Amino acid sequence: MAALPEGFSLRAAADTDAEPLVEMLNAETLALIGVSLATVEWVVTPWHAPGADRERDFAVVVDPAGAVAGYVSVVADPPYTEVLGIGIVALRHHGRGIGAALVAEAERRAGRFADLAAPDRRVVMQIGALAEEPRVARLLTEHGYAEVRRFFAMRIDFDGPPAPAAPIAGIAIRELAAGEERAVYECLTDAFADHWGDTWQTEETWVHGHVATDRFDPGLWLLAWDGDALAGALVGQPHSGEDPALGYVAELGVRRAHRRRGIAEALLRTAFGRFHARGSLGVSLHVDTESITGATRVYERAGMTAQPRFGRWEKELRPGRRFDI
Repeated sequence: MAALPEGFSLRAAADTDAEPLVEMLNAETLALIGVSLATVEWVVTPWHAPGADRERDFAVVVDPAGAVAGYVSVVADPPYTEVLGIGIVALRHHGRGIGAALVAEAERRAGRFADLAAPDRRVVMQIGALAEEPRVARLLTEHGYAEVRRFFAMRIDFDGPPAPAAPIAGIAIRELAAGEERAVYECLTDAFADHWGDTWQTEETWVHGHVATDRFDPGLWLLAWDGDALAGALVGQPHSGEDPALGYVAELGVRRAHRRRGIAEALLRTAFGRFHARGSLGVSLHVDTESITGATRVYERAGMTAQPRFGRWEKELRPGRRFDI
């Protein structure tokens, strides 16, 4: 990897690093955008995901006193053509070249996923960063990255009971029943098949992130049934990482054959009612600003407002065929 400042070193992330990492991450986001984004669960869930390699995929930078000073992670799903990296440097150590070292280290570690991709496939490195943060933008641009996507944080604050969803002929919305998790995964896989990017989580990884977690609450998973066909689904979680007073919509998708019927908005408004009944002060979610399904417009119609939150930057690591034919 690129050289770290004298006395700094890189080592694998340990369980005891979780709390210091959350403190470090939130100190930065509070300073830059006024919001805490990280939770312990957000940090450690990828460490235990199926296929994760703790020694190779996640590492912390420690300063001469042994305190956590930075973090780097790389993750990828089949077909391993897109590797997502995250690099964070503690505020007190900004401007010392650690960020550049972490970018280089993330690219080096991405090599193990490139080796798993088909040899004729193009492989890219993507790095997630706060939106509209000029120092990060300058660093990534200098290393050959370009911003390719922008994501909004959207939220609604309740000022009373939310308006109920309008009924849709032939569609029944109800909460998740035991054993239906696979049907939800298959529905969302289908719903997101034409979204940006050419990777999607395996069922095992998806279950690890949504079901085998303290955030799993079947009463906040809403399924839209068209007879025996699952037309769309919403995966809700009790609390937003940005604001525990808000509920969170982790995923919302409608199969292509069932779109243009108001199902997404009905799921969302039904979720608002569920969250309000549980005492949530509002609801938040994140959305791709260029979603081809017009998701942002759906959320705005439901009364949600948007704020830029994340950017996705990309660099080609290996040229090749872009999509399966």
